[in-house]
Amino acid sequence: MVLNRKGTRQTGAVRAVALLCVCLLLLCASVFAQTDKATPTNPEPVTLQECIDIALQKQTDLIVAGNSVNIAQSSLQESISEYLPQVAVENNAFSSGTGVLDTTSTGTALSVGLNIFDGGVREANVKASRYGVKQSKAYYERTKQSTIYDVTSAFYEALRAGHLAQVQEANVKYYEELRDQVKYQAEVGSAAKVDVLPVEAELANAQVDLLSAQNTVRTATLTLQTTIGLTPESGFSIKEANDIPEIDVLALDEYVSYARKNRPDIDQALFGIESARATVRAKRISIYPRPVIEASYQQSIHGGFRSNGTQLVGGISFNLFDGGASQAAYKSAKASQANAQENALQLAREIRADVETAYLNLNSSQQRLAATKISLDSAKKNLEAQQERYATGLAITLDVLNAQVQYTTAQSDSVEAQYDYLEAIAQLEYATGKQGGATWQKVAKTQN
Repeated sequence: MVLNRKGTRQTGAVRAVALLCVCLLLLCASVFAQTDKATPTNPEPVTLQECIDIALQKQTDLIVAGNSVNIAQSSLQESISEYLPQVAVENNAFSSGTGVLDTTSTGTALSVGLNIFDGGVREANVKASRYGVKQSKAYYERTKQSTIYDVTSAFYEALRAGHLAQVQEANVKYYEELRDQVKYQAEVGSAAKVDVLPVEAELANAQVDLLSAQNTVRTATLTLQTTIGLTPESGFSIKEANDIPEIDVLALDEYVSYARKNRPDIDQALFGIESARATVRAKRISIYPRPVIEASYQQSIHGGFRSNGTQLVGGISFNLFDGGASQAAYKSAKASQANAQENALQLAREIRADVETAYLNLNSSQQRLAATKISLDSAKKNLEAQQERYATGLAITLDVLNAQVQYTTAQSDSVEAQYDYLEAIAQLEYATGKQGGATWQKVAKTQN
């Protein structure tokens, strides 16, 4: 009977363990199912605007620029706090008497201090901080434009790579079909066997070009993901861009004028000069005698403080010796101001160069886009003609191969011209500080 009870207990324990294992398996399956639903293996392709929206949330440079705005605003609040009373609770120890009769007591008091006037240092620091906030906000806006431009350029490069790979895939497929056709003709005696050799050579070259194009697609996709601010992962894909826009190109000076009025980095440079000028003033005041007025109030709370009092103190403050710290701070501020002025001058020179470069690229890409359309149409017609001549015995294999090479080249040139044109538009928008602003037709009206 004892053995039977032990066997029953062991069987019950085994069943309990088995039931627990089944429950754990079901729980794991449920978790994995939810994970699969949350992170699909084949996410939907993203558009250019979706890529930009993601970048505006995740791109590191933009996050850092946003933090710079917060830092500047905190510095401004710190400067403004000099206008406010400073309240503190003090707890001190007092010692009196000599020798064995020494006594020690403690006291707690509430103290309030107010800097009424410090010769203008406080005002200069607040002014510098206010311009610092404006400067950081302008920097954020330009960084935002840079992010949009970088994402747009990377997006178009990924599309460019994909289309060039498609051209190479079609090229390989064509040579495979041509090889099979020539082989068949050689077998039936309507073509020489050596005619297969040049076709196979071109096929091998096309396969190498396809491998290179596919590798470019992968690297371009990785670059786009990192530009957006994402961790590169497989399965990421993008949607085709909209139809190629047609824009009326304005005069160069109109673009330059628009850029000088709208680029945030111009404001950034000007605010930087004003901030540096105010800092120089604050440091200069500190090295000369200056009037100061301070008020203080003390209220005993407990212990050794025996009296309450209010003081209003005025005088002249002059730092006779501080190891050269004040002079060094003043010289540093002057150098920073000089740098800010030089940066503004350099930016003024660069703006016209940036706009003119983008302008020339846009004009050139427009012309090449039109030319490649004509070239592609001619190359396609030539290939079709050579194929018909070859089918009737009026052309040799080499004629067809040359026509195919010309057609593939024309296709690649057309793809290159298309994305050069799209990137040139984005480049001009970035150079002028437009990014998401009015259309160029509206820009033209504002200039008149």
